[in-house]
Parts: sequence; structure tokens; C-alpha cells
Amino acid sequence: MAKMSKNSIAKKLILSGEIKTLPELLSVVDETPFSRDIGTTPERFSRLLDNPTLFRFADVYNMASTLGVDSKIILEMIHEYNLQKQKRRR
Repeated sequence: MAKMSKNSIAKKLILSGEIKTLPELLSVVDETPFSRDIGTTPERFSRLLDNPTLFRFADVYNMASTLGVDSKIILEMIHEYNLQKQKRRR
């Protein structure tokens, strides 16, 4: 049996509904290789996670393309993650 990449595993889990949030996604994929896969640096990706309002549509599209899922799913994950972070700051 062929070994599946973490991105492929994440795709299957997203499509099956087992991954619904950005933190759940990041528990499956490694941040550093994933950041490079989506065309950014690990440092910038960390800044985006610290402040999700800095995500650009290009980041969303790159993440979706890398994982092979609809960009709306990724956008929703980032949106919910941002709402959670805002609630914690209050």
C-alpha cells in the first residue's frame, strides 16, 4: 500500500467532515512544509496564524489547491479561526 502524504490525509479528513477547523488541519499537516507548499515562508505563515485577518485570497486559493479542496472550505476555516481568536482577546 502506498504511503499517503499528510496533505492527502488532510484532504480526506476535510472531505469526510472530520476536520472542520484550522487548528485541526494544522494538527495533521506540519506547519513548515505546508507553508512552503502554499508558497510562503514559515515565518509569514506563523504571522498569519497569529493574526488571521492578514490572510489574502491568494493564500486561501493556494491552501485549497495544495490540499485539493474547495477554497470556500478553507475560507470558512480561516473565518471561524479568526472569530475564535477575537473572542479570546476580549
